[in-house]
Amino acid sequence: MKTTKWVTLLCTLVPGISASFSSWAETPNYLKVKEAEVEWKNEGKGKVLEVEIETSGAVPMDGKAGAFGYGALTDGTNNVLVLVTHLPIQDSTHVDSKSGFHAHVLDLKQPTSACPGASLEVDLENSGNNTAFDANYKWSINGTKIKIENIPVADLGDAGVENLVTFTIKPVLDAQKNPTNLCVTVAEQI
Repeated sequence: MKTTKWVTLLCTLVPGISASFSSWAETPNYLKVKEAEVEWKNEGKGKVLEVEIETSGAVPMDGKAGAFGYGALTDGTNNVLVLVTHLPIQDSTHVDSKSGFHAHVLDLKQPTSACPGASLEVDLENSGNNTAFDANYKWSINGTKIKIENIPVADLGDAGVENLVTFTIKPVLDAQKNPTNLCVTVAEQI
């Protein structure tokens, strides 16, 4: 038997996350959320999660809009589901070659001195140790509609979705052009 629970997310801020964006008016429309829904299902292999986001503008799919993404915060800043693009950094075996989009489950932390002005920073060490880091979740982007499907809730620490965010990423690279820090600036939180 399949059980479905729909949750419409309301605008709230996650405690401890500082929103450090200059102006909502300056935020690109593809990072402004028009509507979002999260669905939990009981499947044969356990609970799965689906996330749907509709943005105010078409999501750029040419890989030229810079590093940005969409995330579901599940346990504060632990086990965060993201759909992200950040060409030319290659950290997934499931990257769409044209857009650069791919999914991860990762941990975030308060920004270090390498990320001044950022809202959060990717915890590279803990994220890399997560077995769901290089996730191959089914996702689609069609104009303004984003969907990520069949995410095992166990991959997210069996936590529920607390908030959805849109964000930009600024990588800090070493001399060999490898990321040492990934600075995350929240554009919108719902």
